[in-house]
This record gives sequence, C-alpha cells and structure tokens, in this order.
Amino acid sequence: MAADSADRKVADSSGSKDRERKRSRSRDRKGSPSRKRHRSRERNRSKSPERDRRMKDKDRDKDRDRDKDKDRGRKDRDSHRRDKDRKRSRSLSPKSKDRVKKEKEIKTEEEEDDKKKKEKVQPLSLEELLAKKKAEEEAEAKPKFLSKAEREAEALKRREQQVEERKKMLDEERKKRRVFQDIGRKMLEDPQERERRERRERIERENNGNEEDDGRQKLREEKDKGKELQAIKERYLGGIKKRRRTRHLNDRKFVFEWDASEDTSVDYNPIYKEKHQVQLYGRGFIAGIDLKQQKREQSRFYGDLMEKRRTLEEKEQEETRLKKVRKKEAKQRWDDRHWSQKKLDEMTDRDWRIFREDYSITTKGGKIPNPIRNWKEYALPAHILEVIDKCGYKEPTPIQRQAIPIGLQNRDIIGVAETGSGKTAAFLIPLLVWITTLPKIDRIEDSDQGPYAVILAPTRELAQQIEEETIKFGKPLGIRTVAVIGGISREDQGFRLRMGCEFQTVMFTATMPPAVERLARSYLRRPAVVYIGSAGKPHERVEQKVLLMSEGEKRKKLLEVLSHGFEPPIIIFVNQKKGCDVLAKSLEKMGYNACTLHGGKGQEQREFALSNLKAGAKDILVATDVAGRGIDIQDVSMVINYDMAKNIEDYIHRIGRTGRAGKSGVAMTFLTKEDSAVFYDLKQAILESPVSTCPPELTNHPDAQHKPGTILTKKRREETIFA
Repeated sequence: MAADSADRKVADSSGSKDRERKRSRSRDRKGSPSRKRHRSRERNRSKSPERDRRMKDKDRDKDRDRDKDKDRGRKDRDSHRRDKDRKRSRSLSPKSKDRVKKEKEIKTEEEEDDKKKKEKVQPLSLEELLAKKKAEEEAEAKPKFLSKAEREAEALKRREQQVEERKKMLDEERKKRRVFQDIGRKMLEDPQERERRERRERIERENNGNEEDDGRQKLREEKDKGKELQAIKERYLGGIKKRRRTRHLNDRKFVFEWDASEDTSVDYNPIYKEKHQVQLYGRGFIAGIDLKQQKREQSRFYGDLMEKRRTLEEKEQEETRLKKVRKKEAKQRWDDRHWSQKKLDEMTDRDWRIFREDYSITTKGGKIPNPIRNWKEYALPAHILEVIDKCGYKEPTPIQRQAIPIGLQNRDIIGVAETGSGKTAAFLIPLLVWITTLPKIDRIEDSDQGPYAVILAPTRELAQQIEEETIKFGKPLGIRTVAVIGGISREDQGFRLRMGCEFQTVMFTATMPPAVERLARSYLRRPAVVYIGSAGKPHERVEQKVLLMSEGEKRKKLLEVLSHGFEPPIIIFVNQKKGCDVLAKSLEKMGYNACTLHGGKGQEQREFALSNLKAGAKDILVATDVAGRGIDIQDVSMVINYDMAKNIEDYIHRIGRTGRAGKSGVAMTFLTKEDSAVFYDLKQAILESPVSTCPPELTNHPDAQHKPGTILTKKRREETIFA
C-alpha cells in the first residue's frame, strides 16, 4: 500500500509538473519572439536533478501537513515564477529590453495622468475672473499696429472670402433656377407631349438593356388583350355602370383593401390608350353606338377643325365680339355693395332702381335722366354750388334729385311732391343755371322785352314766399326778381318791371287731380312726370285724428283740445271769412293769443299776421284756405280743421302745414253730418297713413263705405214690394 501511494504521489507530482510546463510554454510563446530557443533551454532545465529533488521534497511536505503544504506550495510557486522571470529577463535580447522599458514608462505616464485627473480641479475665484476679463478688455482696447503689407494681406483675404461666398451663392441660385425651370417646363408641357417623352425615355431604357424579363412581357400582353376585349364590349354592348357604394354608419372608417380604380400603372399599349375616332362623311352614324354621343364628338371635331382653318382676321373679329360680350356681362354682374358705396360710373340699372325706391321716386315719360346722388357729383356750375351751400341745402330732397336733371335738359316737367319737400328749389336751380349761361350784355339789352321766366302761384302769400326764395338764390348771382300780386301799389310793381327782371314769381303743386293733369298735358310738350311718395296722399309723419260731433259742440271741443298744452304755433282752418273773425275774437276773450288770415284782409294785414306768427308774437293763426297752400311756417305743432274742407285735395294741403322738414305733427279734424261727401276719401287717407288710426264711427259710417255719387243696386231678396 505504501509503495502504491508513493507511486501515486510520484505520478501526481509528474502530472503537475507537466501542467506547469505547458503553462510556461504558452506564456513564453505570447511574451517572447524567440520561442524555440527558450523551449530547448527549459527542456534541459526540467531534466536537471535539482528540480526533481525539490519537487519530491515538496510532495513529501504535502503529505505531512496539508495546510502548511498549501501555503508553502503557493510560496514555492511564487518563487518559481520569480526565478523564471529572472531567468527569462536574463535571456531577453536588447531590443526586447528596450520595449519593456518603454512599456513601463507608458504605464508610469498613465498612472501620473490618472492621478492628475483624480485631483480635484479648483475653479477660478471671482476676483481672478474679473482681473482676467479686465486684462482682455485692456488688450483689445490697445491699438494694434499693422503694417501696410499686413493690411493689404487682410484686405485680400477678406476680398477672397467675399468672392467665394458670392460664387457659392450664385451657384446655389443657378441650381435652384435650373430646378425651377425644369419643374415649370414639366408643368407647362402638354399631356400628350409628356406621354410621348416618357414613352421615348422608356424605349431608350429598354434599348440600353433595361428590358424586363419574358414573364412580365407575357403578363403585359395578356393584360393588353384583356383590355382590348373589354374596350370592344364597352363599344358595342355599353359600359357597365358602377353603382356608387353608400357608406353606412356601421361600416369601417378606414378601408385597407386595394381597388381596381387605384391602379396607377401606365398602359403601355398606345393603340388603346390613344383611341382614333372614325369621322364619317355626310350624316351617317355608326350602328350600335349612342347617337347623342356621336353627335357631340362630331360637333367637337368640326369645331376644332374650323378653329384651325380660321384666318387671323376672323380670329380678331371673334376676339372683339367676345370682349364686348364679356364687358356687357361684367356690367350686369351681381354686385352686393350698396349704391352709396359705389362711384357714379359703377352704378348699374339695378342700383338706380334701388335708389329711386329708397327715395320713393316714380317717373313717367321716356328717356328720363338718372337722379342726383349728391350736389358735388352732379355737374352744376361752381357759383351755383356756392349759393346752394350758403342757403343751407346740404343734401338734395327727393323732388330735387329727380326734377333738377330733367329741368337742365330744358324739358317740360309735371312734379308732384308732398308739402315741405323743396319743390321751389327744384324748379329754381335749373332756371338759374340757364340764365347764368346767357351773356350779361344780352340780359341788359333785353330787359325791356319782359322777363326770362314766369312762375305762377295760386295765392299771394305763396307768391311772396317764392319771391323770397328766388332772391336768396338770385341776389348773389346778380339776377333780379319781381313779385306781381294784388293788394300792392301798381306803380311800384310797374317801375320794378320796367327796370328789367329775370324772374316773375309763379307755381308748383302737392296734389294733381286727373282733370288738372289733363289740362296741364294739353299745354306741355312730351312732359316728364315726377311723383315723390304717393301722389295726392298726406304726409306719413302727420298723425291724423278725426272727431264726429254736432255743430254746437265744436267750440267746446276746440277749447278742450287747446288746453292739452300743444306748443305754438297752431293753425286753425275755417271755411268762411266771417266765421274766421268770430272764432279769433272768442279765442282772444278766452286768453289765447290769436290772429286771422283770409281773403277779405288787405295785403298789408295779411303780411303782418304771417310775420307775427313766424316771429312768435302770435300763437294761433285762424285762417281760410288762403293759408292752406304752399305757406312755409316752421315748427307748426298742430293743425285743427274746425270746418272740414270741401274736397280731399284741400284737406291734404291744410294738414301739410305741419310735419315739415322731417318733423312730426298732429292734424285734428271736426266732422259733422254736412261733411258726409268727404267721408269715403277721408277714411282712405287715414287708413293709408302708417301713424294714424281711423275711429270706428267713421269706419262704419254708411257714407264712408262707397264713393259719393255711386248708385247702389239692391239684391232681389232685399227689395221691399208694396202691394
């Protein structure tokens, strides 16, 4: 057993020796370049008896004490390695020694660098940073001297940089321009030309060796045959109409399947891509094809053919014709802007119609000029515009807008407008323009041959009022005006007439009964008729009130109305002169400040009464129909018809004394049974007013149900038969 164990130990020791020998050999192969030489030396060393003895001693010690053997074995191995390294270093060549030294130096340098990195870098303090910054600023502030050669070198360097930058920029712009031109050329290219170009490029690629393989060619041919058959079927059997798919709420929002319509592949067969249509002579058609479609295609073909054969002159004529048509369409084109936002030359016929509707202008007669929009736009002389501005006419009234352009054409006019609408200026301004065009010498020489214009007025007061208006306009222009009326000295008026005058005061109207219109037309040549608002209707701003009573209740009701506190002036109309004086005296006894105006008064008394009322010295004017026409008294708050007028025209003139110049007013009328002839017309006038209400007593009155003079026929069942 002891011999076996000894043999086993010897075998183990020899095995461990072999393993260590192999490790040392591998190390020597890696570390040293001269492996063969060292290998032979080690083999010789391993065979030495000293090494065998040492190994035997070591094995023996291991058997005695395992722990000690382990420690000792480690020490021996370390000493063995040191011996080997020492022996190896002895056997190294001088080149290998240099290399080892260099490696050691590199290691030491790396260790020093690691130490420096590990050392904490201390940041600069604030004082050091400020001092450093100050030193840099001082260095920059100090002027640096550059020689002429250095300055020239720097200038050349800067110039070269600028040239290079400019060159780069130009190259980039040239590239961009070339790309842009290529894109534009492709966009402007005709679709057929593009297809031909793409086809040529494709053929060139195929000729250069970029052809597809035979399998794809066969598929393409089969596809062409299928399309050919499909085209023949569609031509003779009609195309299959695809039903449009309706998407339901439960359907999917996104569809990922491919559709045949999404195929973007190009059809390479030009025969079926560019179909050639057969054009037949005469009126024949191809059987089996829709006739309407053939007619459309033929008309398109012949239209293109005629366009190609058309000469330059014919093309120019067609272009001029189309320009005229487009210009006409542009004029008639819809424009949403209001007429007040357009210039005068931009106004269309529709705009003028809207303009007339806005101002309630109605005209009759052919070739009536367009109305005036404002004073500045119309071609009136500058001196006339100055006079208009001085008189305070900021905007023309509706009658002035339409009557002045007609009057400037020297055309006869029938003008019907509501009271207080500026009718006087409507016929004065055209006369002023015409007279100022005449030379001053001719006017002086013709002064004894009568006036240039005559204006007729129905009453003295209206004639004097028109005279005042004409003096306002004519005096700055050097035009004289004379009023010839009754009740004033004939010698004075005759003297003024002999001095010469351009105006002699005359007439206009707010109502136009049919009989008067027929009479006027017999004296006029192709007149232009102008109606403002509703012809012969009361003003819309006047509130009309009607009270039915007996004759004895009138005075009591009048005092009751006056006690309601209406502001003066107030006009009371009476039918008779005597009743006018009696009513005025009774009102003065009751404490009211009243005056009278009627035909029995002298001209001086009439003028005095009107001037007192206008000046505010009198509060109430009791008058007959003399004051009912044309008299302009400002701020009349109320008109009372103590006696109802005999006809509706006089009634409209009476109530027109209030509600003038855009203001509102009240008209009170006392009715009795004797006024039944006017009930029907009065009811219609009140019903047409937007601010008035007709009382039920008048609405349901038997005489207000039909016009006076109409013969009523009773039904057979309503007749009474006396036996």
